[in-house]
Amino acid sequence: MTSALDRLYASLSNRLLFFKNGWGDLPRIRELRHVGSHLGEPRPIEVRWEETVETETALLRRGAFATPYSDLPLPGESRTAFFELVLPPKALRKTPICLHFAATGDEGFSRRRRAFALPLLRHGIGSLILENPYYGRRRPPDQHKKMLNRFSDLWAMGGATVEEGRSLAQWLRREGYERLGVCGISMGGSMASRIAVQEEEPMAVIGCVTAHSASAVFTDGILKNYLAWEILNGELDGGPPGIAPNREPQGGGEAMALMRELLDVTDLRRYSPPRRPEAAFLVAAGNDAYIPPASAAMLHAHWPGSTMRWLGGGHVGAFLFHRRDFLEAIRDAFARL
Repeated sequence: MTSALDRLYASLSNRLLFFKNGWGDLPRIRELRHVGSHLGEPRPIEVRWEETVETETALLRRGAFATPYSDLPLPGESRTAFFELVLPPKALRKTPICLHFAATGDEGFSRRRRAFALPLLRHGIGSLILENPYYGRRRPPDQHKKMLNRFSDLWAMGGATVEEGRSLAQWLRREGYERLGVCGISMGGSMASRIAVQEEEPMAVIGCVTAHSASAVFTDGILKNYLAWEILNGELDGGPPGIAPNREPQGGGEAMALMRELLDVTDLRRYSPPRRPEAAFLVAAGNDAYIPPASAAMLHAHWPGSTMRWLGGGHVGAFLFHRRDFLEAIRDAFARL
C-alpha cells in the first residue's frame, strides 16, 4: 500500500504537468541512446571561486565552472555550473568529502547544507553540493520551478549532472582528496549511483529512496500521473510539437512505451557494481509511491555486498522524518571505504 502522504504531496506539488512542450529534440535523444551509457573518461574542468566564508565550525567556498557536457544543447543559463564546498576549518587532504546531488525540485544549496553538509562536519566529513542544470541559478526563464518543459530537458539535465559530478570527483582527486563519496535522495541518489559505477577509483555511494532506473519513476511511480501524456502522444501521432490533440488523454499509450524505452538507458543494471560494494548503502521506503519498492530492491540485488536499510512509510515521509537514517548511512559508507 502506497503512502497517503505521498499521494497528497504529489497532488499539491504538481499542479502543472511535466513536459508540457512535448518531447523536444527526440531524434537527438534516440541517436545518443544508441551510443551507449558509458561516456568514457570524465572531462576536465577549471574552477573559479566566487566567494569564501569562514566560521569557527566551517569553511564554505562557492565555485563555478563551464559545464563539460555538450552532447545535448543546454540552455544558456545551464551552461555554467555552480557548487558549494563545505569543509572543516582545518581540513586536510585526507578529509573525506561527500558529493551531494539534488532531489527533484531541490534548488540552491541551503537545504542540503543544513540537512547534510553541516551535520557531517561534526564527524569530520566535508561536502560538495552541486546545483543541477535547469534548477536555481541554472533555470531557464520560461520554466516554472521544477516542471521541465520538454522530455529532452530531463535527458540533458541527467546527463549533464552525471558528467559534472564525474568531473568534480576528478577535480577533487587532482586537488589531493582521495576519500570521496557520492550521495543523493530520490533523483539525486540515481545521479550519485550512476557516477559511482563509472568511477575507476573506489568511492562510497549512498542512495536514499533511489530507483534502479528513471523509467521506474516516470512510468511506474506516482509521477506518471503528472506528465503531459496527451501532448506527448499527440506528437507521436504527427501533431504539432507541444500542441495537444482534440481528444481525451490516453493515459500513457505509445508515449509511455517510448519513454520507458528511452529512460532505460539510465538502468543501473547496465553497469557493473561499484568498485567497493561494501561501501554502498541504500535506504528505501516500504510504502513509497514515487520509487516502487521493487525497483529499489532490484538495485540492491544487482550490487552484491551492498547494504539495504528499509524505512516504514513513504517517499515524502523519508524526506521529512528520516534524515538521521540518511546521515547514518553516509557515515557508515565512509567507514567502509
